[in-house]
Amino acid sequence: MPGFCDSCDERSDRLFDITRVPEFAEVVRSLNYRTVCQACYDDLLEESKQPAPPVDEEERRGEKRLPVNLEVQIEGTSREGIPFREKTITEDVSLNGAKIITHQDIEAGSVLKFTVVDSDFETSAIVEVVWKLGVGKTAGLKFVEQNTNWKHLLQRQGIL
Repeated sequence: MPGFCDSCDERSDRLFDITRVPEFAEVVRSLNYRTVCQACYDDLLEESKQPAPPVDEEERRGEKRLPVNLEVQIEGTSREGIPFREKTITEDVSLNGAKIITHQDIEAGSVLKFTVVDSDFETSAIVEVVWKLGVGKTAGLKFVEQNTNWKHLLQRQGIL
């Protein structure tokens, strides 16, 4: 099938669906790749043969996550280049970001406007990672700059 490779974003006349290949389960889950070109398929296959180093989840994150459901609004541009605005909720928060639920087709590296509903908090956030969950998705966001207003908001709400 022709289209664009999820890994290198290059146009290809032949893409491979990697969602059903057991060796690529982690790539599909963590990087959200679904179809890749021949060169990326070969590279991913070679990488899948290498043993993965053990990862301590808390060490990787670098900061504490708190399970909190805040009503937020995100604005940005979808993977297809379509502008969107969506009200959603957070699953967890940290001092420098949040994990949100979304129905938008967003990709890692995109920049979103992040606003907490019924507050004056607004910031830009970079999409660090997207996980697909059935019909929905969750996305890990990192705020572009540290913001004391975010910390104050979390303190006012009794989160910190």
